[in-house]
Amino acid sequence: MKKIVIILSAILLTSTVLKAQINLVGISSTANGTIEVVKWQALDPSTETRYPTGLDAYLYASSVFDAYSSNYYLSGISADTGVLLAFNTASNIAGLRSYNTFSNVCEIDMSTGKIYTLSLDSIGYISVNEYDINTGTESLLGIIEEPGVNGIYTDAIGFDSNNGLLYYLGSDGSQSVCLYGIPVRNPVFSWTKTIVLPTTPYNNFTSLNYDNVNNTLYAFNTQYDSAFNYTGNWVVEINTTSGEIIERGEIVGFPYYMAGSSSFDQYSGSFLLVGFDNFFQAKMIVFNTLDNTYTTGFVPSSVSEIVCDNYSFAKSAYSTTSIPESKSAGFSIFPNPAISKFTVNTDDSEEVSNLKIRDMSGRIYLSMDIQHPETEIYTDQFAKGLYVVTVQNSKGTKNQKLIIQ
Repeated sequence: MKKIVIILSAILLTSTVLKAQINLVGISSTANGTIEVVKWQALDPSTETRYPTGLDAYLYASSVFDAYSSNYYLSGISADTGVLLAFNTASNIAGLRSYNTFSNVCEIDMSTGKIYTLSLDSIGYISVNEYDINTGTESLLGIIEEPGVNGIYTDAIGFDSNNGLLYYLGSDGSQSVCLYGIPVRNPVFSWTKTIVLPTTPYNNFTSLNYDNVNNTLYAFNTQYDSAFNYTGNWVVEINTTSGEIIERGEIVGFPYYMAGSSSFDQYSGSFLLVGFDNFFQAKMIVFNTLDNTYTTGFVPSSVSEIVCDNYSFAKSAYSTTSIPESKSAGFSIFPNPAISKFTVNTDDSEEVSNLKIRDMSGRIYLSMDIQHPETEIYTDQFAKGLYVVTVQNSKGTKNQKLIIQ
């Protein structure tokens, strides 16, 4: 059901002071072929500053901002090697580290600094991965099974840092647009799916951003009629329980926008993105979700991968409530893919661990306690396909993919 929201009374925020200054960070390819980090305050050209990165290329829609440490991260290439750019907005120092977790569907938990990525392993199977910046380790949280899905949406992922919920907009097997909710802090992987209710015959939802002050999920909705003619762009709110779309305000005069460059300022409640007007001139759009109005103005030239520097908010909101680092129940599987048998190698031979093997529907094929550093398992009881192996002990829980051929 479609409806217009009008704000009639004062809005209560957990922060009593709204910050007028909105600090932004992005990336820019210059005319001489170099790639620079750009910092500026929204709509203010006098605040633009640029810094070299050492990148040769970067991955679209892969930027995130660790608000707790004030670091801007971007997946890139340097000297033909996969790297992660880390730019600290306080010191203005850029660094590169080895990185192979490439995905243009990624988001960060601003209360823990962990990066989450989605990738399509094969038709119908979407991996949800966690990357720990502090240790440089990646782990598989689990796999979403959606039969028939052969692609995943970019620029359609947001994170609720209050509750540890990763939200992703994508298609299910019937090609309906769905909102997936993944509680990434739970020891056992799970996910929910809510069908998003359309507002017009055709909708293109992008630019998911979560308001961690008011616990609201926002998106940008490009609408089309039954003949697939463009009818308008709206900033919308998505009800995460019902899938209802609530139209907050139409963005008039900007039929196009820059994908992968939306952001959200937690203090002011501003939804930001770059739009292109009818003359294809780029401008920053700052949409105020408190009164559903917007202003437009300056945006640095050739800038993309824009994030909002929410450092002050994260320090205030999560300094006493951030999630402690948990130890991991480390293990490895070889060979993988497996044909006749495989071996599970655990890090700790002195502790009893529980081993479970599930198929993509969640059916448990094997559950057993193991203690030896190497446990050999024959595959004659398994059908060919993709499985998730889980090892759990007092150190925590870890999942890995297993392919049986």
